[in-house]
Amino acid sequence: MGQTMIFNQWLKQRRKALGLTQKDLAQQVGCAEVTLRKIEAGDSHPSATLAASLARAVGAADADLPAIVGVAVSAGGAQSSASHWRMPSRPHNLPLQLTPLLGRDHDIAALRKRLRAGERLITLLGPPGVGKTRLAQAVAEEVLEEFEDGAFFVRLGPISDPDLVAATIAQTLGLQMSGSNSAALQLRAYLEEKHLLLVLDNFEQIIEAAPLVDDLLRRCAWLHVLVTSRQPLRVRGERQAPVRPLALPAELPGASQPTASDVLRYSAVALFAERAGMVQPDFAVTDGNAAAVAELCRRLDGLPLAIELVAARVRLLSPAELLARLHGPWLLSMDGLRDVSPRQKTLRNAIGWSYGLLTPTEQTLFTRLAVFVGGCTLGRGRPLRGDALSPLFLLPSPPRRPGRASLRSWTRACYSGRGGGTGQFAYAPSRGGRGWGGAAGGEDATLRARHARCFLRIVDNVDQAEINPRKLQLNRLIDDEIHNLRAALDWFKRHDVQAAMILTTHLLLWYGQRGPREEGRRLIDEVLGLPEASAHTIHRARMLFEAGILMIQNDEFAKALEYEEESLLLSEETGDSKGKADALLGLGRVAWVMADWNRAFFYLENALAVYRAVRDPGGTAYSLALLANVTFNIGRDISRARALAQESLAVAQQAGIPFHWPLLVLGNILFFIECDLDEAQSLTESLLIVLQQEQEGGSLIAGTLFALGDLATRKGDFAAAHAHLNKGLAVEKQLGMKQTLRIRHLWFAELYQAEGDYRRAIQSYRASLPPVLCEPLYWAVYLVDLAALAKTLGMHELATRLLGAIESIEQAVGRMLPIHRQDCNRVADAVRSHLGKGIFDAALAKGRGQEFAQIAQEAISTLESAVWQQDSVLSR
Repeated sequence: MGQTMIFNQWLKQRRKALGLTQKDLAQQVGCAEVTLRKIEAGDSHPSATLAASLARAVGAADADLPAIVGVAVSAGGAQSSASHWRMPSRPHNLPLQLTPLLGRDHDIAALRKRLRAGERLITLLGPPGVGKTRLAQAVAEEVLEEFEDGAFFVRLGPISDPDLVAATIAQTLGLQMSGSNSAALQLRAYLEEKHLLLVLDNFEQIIEAAPLVDDLLRRCAWLHVLVTSRQPLRVRGERQAPVRPLALPAELPGASQPTASDVLRYSAVALFAERAGMVQPDFAVTDGNAAAVAELCRRLDGLPLAIELVAARVRLLSPAELLARLHGPWLLSMDGLRDVSPRQKTLRNAIGWSYGLLTPTEQTLFTRLAVFVGGCTLGRGRPLRGDALSPLFLLPSPPRRPGRASLRSWTRACYSGRGGGTGQFAYAPSRGGRGWGGAAGGEDATLRARHARCFLRIVDNVDQAEINPRKLQLNRLIDDEIHNLRAALDWFKRHDVQAAMILTTHLLLWYGQRGPREEGRRLIDEVLGLPEASAHTIHRARMLFEAGILMIQNDEFAKALEYEEESLLLSEETGDSKGKADALLGLGRVAWVMADWNRAFFYLENALAVYRAVRDPGGTAYSLALLANVTFNIGRDISRARALAQESLAVAQQAGIPFHWPLLVLGNILFFIECDLDEAQSLTESLLIVLQQEQEGGSLIAGTLFALGDLATRKGDFAAAHAHLNKGLAVEKQLGMKQTLRIRHLWFAELYQAEGDYRRAIQSYRASLPPVLCEPLYWAVYLVDLAALAKTLGMHELATRLLGAIESIEQAVGRMLPIHRQDCNRVADAVRSHLGKGIFDAALAKGRGQEFAQIAQEAISTLESAVWQQDSVLSR
């Protein structure tokens, strides 16, 4: 290869000279075709190993390989270094690994090849501590760019109920579920068209959920699943991949002693050396300790977790001393328990032995941490400290904290970083009995009670401190602690019903905004059915308020009304003014969705008065925003709607609340009232960005997307209109907002009509045909759109009769919004000019006497026949 020719050009020329396609060469060397394409284009640079493989594949001589590899690697320079840190283009939640994965290159390449070959369910099998999770994450990182919708790592270790698997996967994907369909059905619907890799970690304890995985793979043609488990799923299509321990040096015969270079060639020893160097920077495998290190790794059967636990102790003991300790009672022999694998015995020895090295204080701390589900942050543990006689945690006071430091040292393999710099420890000791597996029975009951009350206090404190009615901080806390909160709720349901109601109140708000709502629905029935749950308390009243809101979101309006009415009665009976305001607001929302506008105004205005009286800025802003929405949507006094929205925004800003509902109302006023499309679009786009950044509720995002779609249609940007409307529709389907889906078809009808696709427009008009008792002003907008289509198709008399029906609506309930009135006037001017005043007036009068549903059905059928006839003529 000439010095002036860069590697990518040379590689491309040699490949073509051999008659190889990029796909052929990629398959030969075991890399992705897209990787080779990027290398040849100069957009990416190969590693030294890949460069050597590519050079050999295109016929380079072995003697030339060092020079070729040197050119390939140096060509990357700073650019290749930067590309290593470039953000992936595919969505994912794969954790960033802070330590190298040693000894798994062959396994990663083999699994990558199997995924590319079309294997859609691969189960990584092996004993605990063998490195299944880390290997699965590495494989997912390798193939991430090959999956259009990314790769997602789902932690199943904290759950033991197979029925929660679908909901846990959905939560990881950010899927907000609601409605009456099960979590599994909604998850399946979401994944049907996704080209996505799921990594399901620790599946063994919920193996009964294997049929769910099988069903998802059968229904979702582009889905691939990588599972880690101690036992196979045993479903058709599963391909098993045993994960072996790391490579070990063989024992040398006689008195022969291995050298450092001899043993460091094996991945088990390399891992020991790397991890030991993390705790003792000057540690090295030398000729003097090579035999002891090699024997340690052999005694630990090459299991990565066990090796890491032992290596973390080189700060205290030399390899020879560590080896001597392994001869003690901690090393389980082959005549131990027969119902576990030998490797499991060895791992249990490593963990039990490490436990034995802890001080009594540290052992107490470790066993008491078993009460947590899915891990514990140090910040969570501190509030749980008990009195001097029976502490839950024995953490010495700063600055000396040997308990925490030492415990972190030996649990390095179980440690994971958390946002904000907080460390979380993950433990898996047994939940009962004595010894290192868990606390004694009596103490265990005390710990569980304190655990439950600690988490109740945490969420209650966040709720009381956060005045934002959307409760963003509370929801994010519950996102992180849902497994611990479920455990706390289980304890409260058995021991303290009123506390169970308090915690359920917080969880119902979370289920309403995050999903799955069906789980929240079940929770309502369970808690309300508990003994003593019928007592007339503030806690029952507040839970009923959140239950009513969830029922609105679940389209169960009668049940919502029942809950909110009882909440109001109990709040008045107990003298809870805040609860009374909440219940009034809930009743206002029920009346709104049931189109009972007078009652909606009555309840919301009364809620506003009480919120103001108790000086609750969050409730005040919320009720003002809802009043502005109702006022705007029914066309009453638009200036008042604007004033209410502006006041809501001002109250929120003054209190420091990131509350954005009033911005949507103000954007709608700019659009529908002032017809300022540019300003409306600018405000609405800004709102959408803020909502997405702050992970605001899905229903508000959906409304914003539909507003942007409507704006784009009117401005003639049809591609943007389709994108916004489809995203909005997907969000509302995901949330189960059945009551709005029919209306949303009208937005699509308007878009198809603007594009000239009249057949699809008519189909969407039929799908969006309002119910007879629908709000009259919605009927007016619907009939205006039909009249515009009739005018376009030359059916001027039909268009005029539709205009007559619109006049009768406006005479009864008031004028339409200005932008719709402008649309109506344009149609009227056109058809009047075509028909002449006499015929126009007669048709107008005839339309005034027709029922809305009757004339709409007639218009759809007539327009449909006309379009079909037109298509038939054009096809001849």
